[in-house]
Amino acid sequence: MPFANMLLEDPAIPAIERQQALDRIFADPGIPQNTTTSSFWLKDPHASFATRSSKPLPAEADVVIIGSGITGASIARTLLENGIKSNSSREVPSVIMVEARDICSGATGRNGGHILETADEYSELADEHGEEVAKKTLRFRLAHLNEMLNVCEDLGLTEHVQARKVQFLSAFFGEEAWKDALERLSRFKAGMPEEAAEWIAYDRKSMPEDFKLSRAHGVIAGPAGALWPYKFVTSLLAHLLSKHPGQFRVEDQTAVTSISETPSSTYKYRVETSRGVTSARHVIHCTNAHVTHLVPGLRGRIFPLRGQMSAQTPGSNFPCQAAKHSWMFSYDRGFDYLTQLPSGQMMFGGGFARSEGGGIADLGVATDNEMSLYCDIHLSGALPVVFGRQNWGEIDGDPVQAMWTGNMAFSADGFPWVGQLPSSVTERPGSTSAETGSEWVSAAFGGEGMVQAWLCGKALATMLLKRDNRLSPAVDGDISWLPAQMLVTEDRISKSVLSRTVPSSQRASL
Repeated sequence: MPFANMLLEDPAIPAIERQQALDRIFADPGIPQNTTTSSFWLKDPHASFATRSSKPLPAEADVVIIGSGITGASIARTLLENGIKSNSSREVPSVIMVEARDICSGATGRNGGHILETADEYSELADEHGEEVAKKTLRFRLAHLNEMLNVCEDLGLTEHVQARKVQFLSAFFGEEAWKDALERLSRFKAGMPEEAAEWIAYDRKSMPEDFKLSRAHGVIAGPAGALWPYKFVTSLLAHLLSKHPGQFRVEDQTAVTSISETPSSTYKYRVETSRGVTSARHVIHCTNAHVTHLVPGLRGRIFPLRGQMSAQTPGSNFPCQAAKHSWMFSYDRGFDYLTQLPSGQMMFGGGFARSEGGGIADLGVATDNEMSLYCDIHLSGALPVVFGRQNWGEIDGDPVQAMWTGNMAFSADGFPWVGQLPSSVTERPGSTSAETGSEWVSAAFGGEGMVQAWLCGKALATMLLKRDNRLSPAVDGDISWLPAQMLVTEDRISKSVLSRTVPSSQRASL
């Protein structure tokens, strides 16, 4: 069952709290505000983006990308690298990326930097959608590890962004949870033996001592990766700016306030921003938790959820495992995730189920300027307990270097939304003619953007280039690897939406 549905249908949560969450979900999430919590990842701004944009906005562009996270970076790279000459004799589409705040200060600049697919969802996907959909979805997610590490290698960014392949250790602290995990692993190995070859299960007796997880009932290990997400995106954008001068612009502190259509057959959209107006042929929405501000018809289909992250100092007895391991901790309710930087810092996030109302209070929240007290308490104290105080050791001073929040976007059916937007959701006339432009979306990664966003963006940009007959002949335009369940369709729009109200049978407490 999709994550939000579980919370919204949980009878243990008062109906009034569930209704309040639904009211937030169907409300306008607004524009990202500059008042926010301070992410550790953003402490050293990239030189190319350390000062705010000051030049006037270009009057027109082939493509305006709204959002400067990993999705927008993937789309920009694909458009600029894979396009062919247009009718105006430009070598590639002219692309402008606009960001309401500082570059990469949204979800990508606030996540855990964890390239992780545990394959836990294989069984659920197979039961609900069939084995083939489950296999295709898992292959899509698993492909991100090598894809992103290869991008770093190709651009010479591996060391700078601290990109590395590691072994994830998914630890389970309850007997029933461990049994369920073994059943899910068994199904994954049976259904996808080649992909599952690196997955290993360790019970308490067989668990290596250097895992330092003796309190866990068991651990499932498999391939994963980690990197510094802000450095990855900003370094990639800087590379594109250098390689495609005049064809690519990145504009920070440029919030899009409205989109309207014009009579022009060339530049169909009037994009109004806090710094002026740009006319565009295509508009691509990569604003994830804020996407329904400009695409109101997706409310109830895509919705925000606030999460919490921290940067912490490890205990004196804990060895640096940055190049070796990353972690997931599953409890009787909820989970946490952890990576370690080569410098030693522990990047620890989660605690969602420990927040107000068991998480319901963060559902539908699109701001990142406040933190959950209960998440703070949990994240601040969990690591010595999970690893064991003897294994952890002492810390001089406050172990928490930084604590911040960020916004994820979830969908009612549990899949990202990727593709061309019809007028039924933009609430603008729209057009499907190849002679005019369109609006597009790539969003709602369900808190797993590092194993979904990059290839969703690549697929969307390829769709756009193919639609405009501008995909380079040297480029393989096959995107059959993208699961069909992620595509924008009218049928999905009509079916994949949450109920606006809590069922009347459960509303006695409202």
